[in-house]
Amino acid sequence: MRKTVLVIEDDPGIQETLEMALDMEGYEPIIARDGIEALSQLDHTKPVLILLDLMMPRMNGYEFIEALRQRDMFPGIPIIIVTADGRARYKAEQAGAEGYIIKPFELSTLLDEIKRLAQDDFYSPAG
Repeated sequence: MRKTVLVIEDDPGIQETLEMALDMEGYEPIIARDGIEALSQLDHTKPVLILLDLMMPRMNGYEFIEALRQRDMFPGIPIIIVTADGRARYKAEQAGAEGYIIKPFELSTLLDEIKRLAQDDFYSPAG
């Protein structure tokens, strides 16, 4: 069974690139355009990792993380912040994310980070 990765990104070009790359690497990508759509996906999806843009309409990345914590649905799920903000490391630390990638990014760097954090022993879905 393929591991699911939830991609929360409002840029259609980045969505498409990540969807194709994750699929080619053997993951099952699920795309959400913002935090509200992502929370809806989590009602029926158990991802091993979340790729999260911070600046999005309706519900941004910080609001999504807060809502995820309030729901206490998936404690310990790794989150990688994907942002164009040069203060990505600081923002990832503030948000409690396990990693960060600065846009524009090298796809191989992002995939390496996903492989590192999507280990079976890192996250065990409740179920």
